[in-house]
Amino acid sequence: MTTTATLNGFIRRDLVTDGPVLIRVNGPADGPIPWEAAPPIAIHDARALQTGDLPVDAFLAANGFVLADHVSQVADWDSGASQDPSKNDILRVYMPEIEALIRDRLLPGRKLEIRQGPYLVRRGPGSNPYAQGVHQDHGLTPDDYMESLEAFSTPEYAQSWRAHYDQPDVAGYMVLNFWRTVYMDQPLQHMPLAICHPASVAPDDLVPAALVDFAPSGKNTNQLSPRYNPEHRWHYYPDMTTGEVLVFKIFEHFKEASEAGLKTVFHTAFAHPETPADAPERQSCEHRVGVFILKD
Repeated sequence: MTTTATLNGFIRRDLVTDGPVLIRVNGPADGPIPWEAAPPIAIHDARALQTGDLPVDAFLAANGFVLADHVSQVADWDSGASQDPSKNDILRVYMPEIEALIRDRLLPGRKLEIRQGPYLVRRGPGSNPYAQGVHQDHGLTPDDYMESLEAFSTPEYAQSWRAHYDQPDVAGYMVLNFWRTVYMDQPLQHMPLAICHPASVAPDDLVPAALVDFAPSGKNTNQLSPRYNPEHRWHYYPDMTTGEVLVFKIFEHFKEASEAGLKTVFHTAFAHPETPADAPERQSCEHRVGVFILKD
């Protein structure tokens, strides 16, 4: 099943940058308008790609994303802001579920330190809007990640993360995004998530960007935006259910990387042209988890 849709957020090929492209979430970008329209893009069925005998850990390692069967026992997906641990399903239920998923299925046999927060990002009616612009979170380097971490927390917390990352027993660090539908009693047809295979993205396609006026601290946050390239391979998982979770890398850096090339995933919500008029609006959540990979 392949569909064709318009994706937004591509940087102009002729735009010369001497630093991150500044993107204002609530207004125009600084300087020249950086965007260009891309032709309609083929978005392929990732379920057809994820077949065969590869377990989820091998598929994630090879592609930067994977769909995993996962029935959660969370009842209240909006409880992450609760200050009462006894009423916070994300803290009590989801975080242990996700830790087990990481250790047992996604990164089995690895020495790990997993950092989760008892909150997630909800999207849909009554919560945050859908993110309709192609992007990659957090940039490419530990400095990029540390600056973004500081923007969303404090300088002290960001420095403590960096001190831990710099420890000699740490081989690398990644952030996994656990993306799923919630509160939906039928498969998703409205505003699914498109993901770009990182192996199809050339170095010249990568443009450092910074979100302005997005983080609560007022500091800029780092990410990547792409230049359009017809060689990009886009995928989506049709008809996702609440018993599935899409896991994809939004940051990865190893101190001694054995292979060059992008390892993280550009992504965006998109309007599927075959969405029925009466399809329920998407209700979804994202849970972003930091993982220190330790040396054996």
